[in-house]
Order: sequence, then C-alpha cells, then structure tokens
Amino acid sequence: MRVRETARYLIPLVAGFLCLVGAVFFSAVVAWILIMVAFCLLLDGATVLWERAGSTGNLTTHRQ
Repeated sequence: MRVRETARYLIPLVAGFLCLVGAVFFSAVVAWILIMVAFCLLLDGATVLWERAGSTGNLTTHRQ
C-alpha cells in the first residue's frame, strides 16, 4: 500500500519533468503542448504532495 501512495505523487512529478526535458527536442508546437502537459502534471503532483503533508488545512478548516 505504501508504494501506491508514493506513486500517486511521484509519477506525475517525474512525468512532468520528463515532458519539460522532452520539449527541448521538438518543434515549437509540440514543445508548447508538452510544456502545458508538464504544467498540469506538476500541479497535480504538487497538490497531492501538499495534501499528504497533513495538518496543512483546506478550504473548510482555514479561517481568516
């Protein structure tokens, strides 16, 4: 079970970085698409990682 939890945030982060590196080797249109995909993957991986941190709060528990 621990591997599945780790893979949930590790796979999108690694795939996002690979998309950014791969964007260097393609034309402008393909590179733009890869950069957009990388942004989505990195955002997904980062938000899952923040959720996993615990006690960070969310929209219902954060009070100003």
